[in-house]
Amino acid sequence: MFARAASCDVTPRDRPVRLAGYAARREAVSTVLDPIEVSAVLLEAGGRRCLIFSFDLMIVGTELQQAIHARLAPHGFAPAEIMLLASHTHFAPATDRACAPLGVPDGQFVADLVAASENLVGRMLQDQPAESRVEIKRGRLSHSVNRRRYWPLPTVGRTYGFKLTSTVMAPDPQGPTDEMATVLLLRRVDDDRVITAVWHYTCHATAVIPLNVISADFPGAVRRALRRRFGEIPCVFVQGFCGDIGPRIAGTGTQESLAGRLRRFARKVVSGPAFPPRVAGDWVRWSEGLAAGVAAIAGQPAESADIPATLSTGAAQIPLAEFFRGSAPDKPLTVQALRLGQAFELVALSAEVTVEWEAILDSALPASEARLRLYAGYLGALYGYLPTPGQIGEGGYEVTGFQPLFGLSGNFDAGKIATAVVGCAKRAIDDL
Repeated sequence: MFARAASCDVTPRDRPVRLAGYAARREAVSTVLDPIEVSAVLLEAGGRRCLIFSFDLMIVGTELQQAIHARLAPHGFAPAEIMLLASHTHFAPATDRACAPLGVPDGQFVADLVAASENLVGRMLQDQPAESRVEIKRGRLSHSVNRRRYWPLPTVGRTYGFKLTSTVMAPDPQGPTDEMATVLLLRRVDDDRVITAVWHYTCHATAVIPLNVISADFPGAVRRALRRRFGEIPCVFVQGFCGDIGPRIAGTGTQESLAGRLRRFARKVVSGPAFPPRVAGDWVRWSEGLAAGVAAIAGQPAESADIPATLSTGAAQIPLAEFFRGSAPDKPLTVQALRLGQAFELVALSAEVTVEWEAILDSALPASEARLRLYAGYLGALYGYLPTPGQIGEGGYEVTGFQPLFGLSGNFDAGKIATAVVGCAKRAIDDL
């Protein structure tokens, strides 16, 4: 296998921009807490190749995906060879018109991203490809929590009105998470130098305090930690199925007044529990702890190492009408798969996928025992959330609450969704 990698800073510093992620955050911002980047790695083996892009964005979106595909076509890259992944930070400029309620896209920023992506590919194609070894390193963190909590008491809210019981967005320590962090180091065979780090974790990038700043969130903190260890390497972040997973931050730095505590108690009585208030120090401690954990994993001995002789890609898509009834943007559910020899497999979906889908897909489509499979959400032209059949019956933000913000209006079909999604993933894997 041969690998080339590159990255660049795409932070808009010359004008205020509207960020994506929160409907209530309507003012453009110009304060930069830390840079946002685009990173890319070009992998080649056995006469096949794949480009993986990692964007510090909430989502990539239709317009950006189409523009990148068009710009890379003259370089010989087909859409099936290009994987566009977003970190899901809620502190980067918006890029998708379908999600305008969460942030109106900045046309100049989208154009800059397209140019930056093409420039990265040009730089990599000019570099001499290096025969590369893949080292896989894994370890557990303790930085996320499930955010779908059943609340047995009546609630009243602007989104759902009056409900006798509900599923609210609040910490559920008993709910499932995926605390396994994975780091793939790609090293040159000739001199052992690290070319790039591809790392994977499962957690919403919604931790930054304050809310009105530009930031890569925790992927940026991890990137800085990895670069302190390995030098100024490109760092490709692969966000997992974090649709119902949020940062596990205790909020120990808050100094809430008595009046503030009373207001929070009243909100809990009326609308159910919520995440505790946090201050900037809480975010800093949490993100630095997470970054230190990933860097420590990257520095430990590899659990496996391989020089893959083959590379294969696969893709499939289905219309949302196969599992959703109602109106929605013209966006299919897309699945892309990448396989490197016998060592590694990545399966990515164009949705905010809840973590419970890992078990559903593993059960229906088991991977080879010798091969590590990772799942990613936030691929390309993301349409919205993907709840499980069980979650559809429970309701909540990931089922109905998100829909107006993503341009959807309708109902998921609990009886069809598993068959449709598993079938699409199977076709992508078979296409490998």
